[in-house]
Amino acid sequence: MNFEFRQKPIRFQTAFAAVLIGLMVGLVAVAVSGHDPVMVFSALLKGALGDPYAISSTLRWTAPLLISSTAAAVCFAGGMFNMGIDGQLYVGSLAGTVVGLYLSDLPGILLIPIMMAVSMICGAAWAAVPALIRVKLNSSEIVPALMMNYIGIYLTDYLVHYHFMDDSGLGLSLQTSELPRGAVFPKIIPSLQITPAILIGLLVVFLFWIIIKTSKAGYSAILSGLNPEFARYGGIDVDRTRVAVMLISGALAGLCGMVEILSIRWRYESGFAPSFGNDGLLAALLGNTTPLGALIGSFFMGALRAGSLAVERSTDVSRSLTVIIQTSIICFVSARMVSKYIGFEAAANYLSRFLKPLKKKGGDQ
Repeated sequence: MNFEFRQKPIRFQTAFAAVLIGLMVGLVAVAVSGHDPVMVFSALLKGALGDPYAISSTLRWTAPLLISSTAAAVCFAGGMFNMGIDGQLYVGSLAGTVVGLYLSDLPGILLIPIMMAVSMICGAAWAAVPALIRVKLNSSEIVPALMMNYIGIYLTDYLVHYHFMDDSGLGLSLQTSELPRGAVFPKIIPSLQITPAILIGLLVVFLFWIIIKTSKAGYSAILSGLNPEFARYGGIDVDRTRVAVMLISGALAGLCGMVEILSIRWRYESGFAPSFGNDGLLAALLGNTTPLGALIGSFFMGALRAGSLAVERSTDVSRSLTVIIQTSIICFVSARMVSKYIGFEAAANYLSRFLKPLKKKGGDQ
């Protein structure tokens, strides 16, 4: 059976139209539920970009998504589909946290890099299983990676409950003890939620761009993803490339979870990273699996997350609005063949024709 995955390019018009229609679907759902769509949309924008605190909240959610979207984009570039980012994230972050607790006497300048390195190693190890299933058994990596999510999430819950539980608490939640205060990220601006996590996320995207655009390994990954047969003819070890991109993706997933803990949580908690894997996948797809696209897609998803939380605080509309918008965007981006029959491609082409004069006018000025 043929399990080759090839990411098809997504035009800017298609992604832009998908985002607009997804937002419209969400607002229609708000209107049907009896709420004022204009008020909810205004609260969404204000909560994402309305003031310095809102912008810092958007950046707070953007930071981990930059890493998880790059984890997804790396796999897409190499012709692999990593549906196991969430499991790799939890396994890697718990391993890094445990190391931080046992080596708490080390200074933070040494302990933080050690925790991040351990989280990346364990995340990569968790990603090795579906990668080997793909190259050794010639089976799809998608289902094994997805199932490894459940194993990883429940395994970490078990380990925390029976081995690493915080004894000082009331036992109401599955969590470890807090990391040493010297081994967590400080806030860049004390009154806002901006930490060095955003710098790490930007660095990860920049390194992704450097590797893809300038290195032999990046060229091999791109060629293996676009045309494995031609890559083999050119002397590229496609199987080794597939394993490599999967391991890198798993390492980035583990780093994503560790950065979240070092920035916000300061301890491992059960379910501390809700849907970072799925949001990263969507951000990568919206960005056409390119470094710049991952940056823009992550910022959009971060703004959507921050805005939805503000909507829930200021109105009686649930943050589930975000889920409706996200799933609608996924449907319209992925259903490009079906969209021809419902006029979606025509709408995208119309947007393209509409945007071209604006670009020319802006260039004349």
